[in-house]
Amino acid sequence: MKRKDFLRTAGLGMAGISMFTASGKEKYDSLVKPRKLKEGDRVALTAPAGIVYEDSEFDRMKQELETFGFEVVFGEYVKERFGYLSGTDRQRANDLNRFFADPEIDGIIAVRGGWGCARILPYLDFEMIKKNPKVYCGFSDNTTLHMALLHRSNLISFHGPNGTSDWTDLTKNSFRSVLMDGERSEFHSESDVELIFPGIVEGRLLGGNLSILTTTLGTDFQPNTDGAVLFVEDIGEPVYKIDRMIVHLKQAGILDNISGFIFGGCTNCPDPSNSHFTLKEVLQQHIRSLGVPAVMGMDISHDPDNFTIPQGVMARFDADQKYLKLLESAVVD
Repeated sequence: MKRKDFLRTAGLGMAGISMFTASGKEKYDSLVKPRKLKEGDRVALTAPAGIVYEDSEFDRMKQELETFGFEVVFGEYVKERFGYLSGTDRQRANDLNRFFADPEIDGIIAVRGGWGCARILPYLDFEMIKKNPKVYCGFSDNTTLHMALLHRSNLISFHGPNGTSDWTDLTKNSFRSVLMDGERSEFHSESDVELIFPGIVEGRLLGGNLSILTTTLGTDFQPNTDGAVLFVEDIGEPVYKIDRMIVHLKQAGILDNISGFIFGGCTNCPDPSNSHFTLKEVLQQHIRSLGVPAVMGMDISHDPDNFTIPQGVMARFDADQKYLKLLESAVVD
């Protein structure tokens, strides 16, 4: 029996517990869950990557988060400018370190993605972060930080809205369900979800932006995806580049032993001409042969509707019914 068939029939068992490794050496058998957020908590907005250019955007994100009952604070360097980055690497890292260390800060949300998270990794205090677990939420370039926090701090973080997100009803409801209510949430997309390969499986959720995920390969933050339900999404990429990145993951062994695959949205990705492959055709070519449950089109994307997905948490993925369900709370009281 192939390992992926065993994982599907056995529901992972203990295989999923030790799937995360750093450089193939250190096992993470006990992931750290942050404390759930509640009304009255102080939530910090930090800029680990790109610039937010409009002051009105800071006002809007503050107002959106205040609807949850949070007290909102901003990082010292959140409005700094350093080329196309929101401050120097050390400034951006200092804000993030300071927020994790500060006992008066209850949760942290990235203002946006873009590029720059990988540049601050050498300056982050992962041992301190591990001792001060807090909700960290963001998407896009924040995929780098999710991988780093998982590997170096054992910390479950959240692929979810940035401060600059549109905060639609679906986005807000998912954020509240996962991070405030601590529910074993079910994720049912309002968008059209297409089946790539049928089946039901249980595994640990892992993933993020496809372009960023490929940049972790060959680094100390390369994910071990054995047994994982791998989710990816992207923005503005033509189909041939998505094809190239999936082939890269495949040839690097990242897809060898996954238990399931979800391609969320490909936001503002150019439509191919009639003479070229569609995204679905590319996914069928590369993913169907893996024989694992797979879909495309779930609300994990750069689109306004965006689920809050906890990294490393056990979930049931039903490709036939096209939904995810958490099998455990991602936060503690």
